[in-house]
Amino acid sequence: MYLGRMALLISVLVLGGCTEQEQPAPLGVTYVANDGFLIECADKKTLIDALFDNFESDWCFVPPDSVVDLMVRAQSPFDDIDIIAVTHAHVDHFNAKSVIDHLRHNRSGILVCPPEVAQALAGSAYYEEIRDRIRAVCPPPDSAVTMTIAGVTIKARRTAHGPYYEEDQSTGVSVDRHRNVQHLEYLFSVAGRVVYHSGDAGMHDLLKYTAYGYGADSIDLAFVQWWSAGEMLTFRQKLVRDVIHPERVILMHLSPGRKPGGHPEQQPVAKEVIVPQYPMQGWVFRARPGAAEGE
Repeated sequence: MYLGRMALLISVLVLGGCTEQEQPAPLGVTYVANDGFLIECADKKTLIDALFDNFESDWCFVPPDSVVDLMVRAQSPFDDIDIIAVTHAHVDHFNAKSVIDHLRHNRSGILVCPPEVAQALAGSAYYEEIRDRIRAVCPPPDSAVTMTIAGVTIKARRTAHGPYYEEDQSTGVSVDRHRNVQHLEYLFSVAGRVVYHSGDAGMHDLLKYTAYGYGADSIDLAFVQWWSAGEMLTFRQKLVRDVIHPERVILMHLSPGRKPGGHPEQQPVAKEVIVPQYPMQGWVFRARPGAAEGE
């Protein structure tokens, strides 16, 4: 009888231990501004598209001066950043001086970026101090490079920046101002969690994203550009719902005047869709949707 009880107790302890191990690592997210986020998981920190300056803007959120100061000096919560990722070199995603200042204070951080970003850093007097920690990647269009840095697996996929058409004054023809921008989308994998960041990708082609392999692996969280309010799902909403299949979505590239809730974003493109309301808003996701804890 005693042996039977002991066997039962051991079985419960073993099963309990396995259940605990199977729980996903908590995923901490801080919205810095625009497309910029701090991602924390299993003692790993990734800062993406956040190191840009405060500037006058009515079309995107910008980080306050106090937050920029913390980022460039690598002070909490921006201390011990393992990976600094940049999708492209536009001013609302990247500032060369801010990145260099951060890397000078954060001696172990690794920068992953397109070559255009690395080239913008090369003119700095401090470039030699940081050049060994720059990973400039430029795979062929619509292909990816995979690397593992500080225990985080990163898939950087080269895709087109969303178009922005302006009339050429000399010809009168509309030209896509973003056609030559080097642009990367990212998948970050750490401790069983997978996070997708679209950057400013156009996301106009379902077949391409299917060919990229999205949907084959579970994605815990997707950072995706906002979609316009309307009764019908937008193309981007359908692509996210039907191909990328994230558990959660956090919208980005929001304008300060955009209302934080009550929009068709809440239609079922994912189990949960979050609209950030202010810079430095944070969340901790400890389980699947339905068990998120906001801060």
